[in-house]
Amino acid sequence: MPNPAQCILDHIQPIVLVGGQSSRFGRDKLIEQVNGKPMVAIPINTLRAVFGNCVAIVGQCDPQIAAMADAVIDDPYPGLGPVGGIYAALEHANSDIFVCAGDLISIDETTIRTIITASIQEPKALAYIAFDARRHPTVGLYRAGCLPIFQQSIAKGKLKLGMVLDQDSIRQVPVESSALRNINRPDELNQSDQ
Repeated sequence: MPNPAQCILDHIQPIVLVGGQSSRFGRDKLIEQVNGKPMVAIPINTLRAVFGNCVAIVGQCDPQIAAMADAVIDDPYPGLGPVGGIYAALEHANSDIFVCAGDLISIDETTIRTIITASIQEPKALAYIAFDARRHPTVGLYRAGCLPIFQQSIAKGKLKLGMVLDQDSIRQVPVESSALRNINRPDELNQSDQ
C-alpha cells in the first residue's frame, strides 16, 4: 500500500470522537485500560503514526483524555452524537477531516491509509467510509464540502450519522473487519484479551 504524500496528509485534520456517554459500558470506557493504555490512546496514536502530532479530539471528556490529544475542539453541539462531533470538527478545521471513534481498539495505519488512498484515486465523493459487511461512518474521511450538509441535517433534527449524506456522495472503502472492532460493554474487553 503506497503511503499518501505528506502534502495531502497536511490538508486533512485527524479527529477522534470522544463525546459519547458510555451508557452501555456503565462508566467512561475511553479511560479503560487496553494493553496497559487508556482505550482512547489507540486511535489517537494510530492517527499520529499517519498524520503526525496534530490529532484533535472533539467532545466533552475526562481531562485525562484531553491531555492525550494534540488539540481539543470544543463541541458546541453536545448530545447530538457523532453528527454533532463531526460537524464541530468540520467547522473548526475548515478542511477535510479523518474521523475515528474513540473506542476503536484495533484500528491500524493500513486501514487509515487505505481510506485516504481511495479519496485520492476517486476524488469526487464527499465521504470515504470504512466498509466490511456494513458501513462504519465513524471511521472515514469527510470532505470540507460536507459542512453545509451536516449543518442542514442538524437543523432538521436528522441525527443518525448514516443518514446525513446522500448515498451517491459516499464511497465505501473495503477494509479488514478486525481493524474496526470497537467496545461497547465491559465483557467485550475481556474477549479482546483472548
